[in-house]
Amino acid sequence: MSIVLYQLNASPPCRAVRIVARLIGIVLELKDVNFTAKEHMKEDFLKLNPMHTIPTLQDDTFVLWESRAIMRYLVDMYAPDHSLYPKDVRKRALIDQFLDYDLGTFYRSIADYFYSYILKGEPKSVQKEETFRNSLRSVDTLLGDKPRRFLTGPQMTLADVALMESLTLPETLNYDLSSFPSVKAWYEWMEARLSTVNEINVEGIEQFRACFGMQ
Repeated sequence: MSIVLYQLNASPPCRAVRIVARLIGIVLELKDVNFTAKEHMKEDFLKLNPMHTIPTLQDDTFVLWESRAIMRYLVDMYAPDHSLYPKDVRKRALIDQFLDYDLGTFYRSIADYFYSYILKGEPKSVQKEETFRNSLRSVDTLLGDKPRRFLTGPQMTLADVALMESLTLPETLNYDLSSFPSVKAWYEWMEARLSTVNEINVEGIEQFRACFGMQ
């Protein structure tokens, strides 16, 4: 039975799941969810995910939502001890640290700022932008003068994929990252590391821009 991913490629978290699946050799059956038509609020989808969010994964009778949980599951289930999410407790703890930071702080600051005016039609918020820029400063400091490296060690992990996909949103909207040179350099370096799956991001960015008339 196929592994189904309910998704929209314009969504950075959905793309993160797709990239991880590709990196570990898993083929996903993609089912796009049309939010304009409110497909995420239909009975069949709500039975799968009462939170009506994407990405949502269905693996036989098992259903899972939240992108970072899905990424962990795919590696543990289909590529145990893969370098993306190794079994070593301390290595895994460092990866989880960055996944939690990305979800709770970094991506949240990105989504709060950009989605407030793109999706909700609110005026651009100076306060929300400053919160986002503070998050960028923190990551810029973390990367320091050695931005061409993975976050937790010598190999790419789920942490790198998650942070990279979070950064695709400001990239999609042509946000100027020149004040954060280490972040900008790391993003460009990671693009090269993910060259084999780059079409996922290219398609997603184009889809997002098309949805909001940014072509």
